[in-house]
Amino acid sequence: SAFGGPLVSTSANPSGLPPAKNMSEINTYFDQQLDYVVPGLLGELSNPTPIKNLKTGKILRSG
Repeated sequence: SAFGGPLVSTSANPSGLPPAKNMSEINTYFDQQLDYVVPGLLGELSNPTPIKNLKTGKILRSG
């Protein structure tokens, strides 16, 4: 609600916790706070990838 708009990300985790690897972990982390989770296969990367603001180029999370 602080952002006030949609948010799309390649991973789902609260700050400081490892990315969720399955729907059970997503539900544990966010406990019904998400409107929708896109179904699909998980990637096979072992490390998080960077997240950038597409308008400013600012790195929001390093990889």
